[in-house]
Amino acid sequence: MNLNIKAAPLDLGFPNPEIKNTPTVFIGKITMGQEELEKLKSKFPRELYLFGAYINAGMTQYGDSRRHEFIVIEKNLETGENVQHFLAQNNSLMYKRENDQTLDECVDMLRKKDILYLHRAPKWKVTEANIPTYQDRLFYFSTQFYLPENSVNSEHLGWGLTIFVFLFVTAQEELLVQILTQYTSDQNAEDHYKLEEMMTEFDASYNKPEIVNQLIKKGDKYFHQYILAHKRANRQTLESLLTFAKTKKMKDEILKRLKL
Repeated sequence: MNLNIKAAPLDLGFPNPEIKNTPTVFIGKITMGQEELEKLKSKFPRELYLFGAYINAGMTQYGDSRRHEFIVIEKNLETGENVQHFLAQNNSLMYKRENDQTLDECVDMLRKKDILYLHRAPKWKVTEANIPTYQDRLFYFSTQFYLPENSVNSEHLGWGLTIFVFLFVTAQEELLVQILTQYTSDQNAEDHYKLEEMMTEFDASYNKPEIVNQLIKKGDKYFHQYILAHKRANRQTLESLLTFAKTKKMKDEILKRLKL
């Protein structure tokens, strides 16, 4: 069975690889099918298997010196060739191969319409995000994986971390894979200001169901907690909140208030 981020039984049909004699955890699989190939201008369908590990850097005088490293197993479904991509922060914010001739751009310096993605835009902290570039061209955002809190992640990877995967295919059909990570469970100043704006808008529009519903749909757990405790949250608002609540605990608290 493969050690994986969901801490549930999983059989990939092959063992997890190791990184520097350290066991890895399976994070997720990415399939490059026809739609993805058209955007990436590639002709070879591929399957990508992403694994990660905490590597001991050996600097014990600084306390816990572990750092993340990743490995992507690229399976070319047409040629049968397998390639391993070892990704680390080699003097870069991005996790990439040691010899990758790439740079990166700060997202808050880019126009939103210029960001490329295969299926949907990333959900990240814009002020802390970068996108890799190759020969002045942006990579495509592929997908993101969140590390939930469980025994496997606590021991091997940590939790509360979101992993953003970017892809690029060169003119020579070489696949470039790079990763950005963020602790998206924590609020930064950007999140705080956004929350304040949403709370202000709710206070001004609490009797307008369409606006309230859109705010709740966009809101995070902190905004949902604010709504739940709000004296002006009527039954319709609470029912909308129940629809978009992200945890069982929150849903239980909403149901409890609805029964009062």
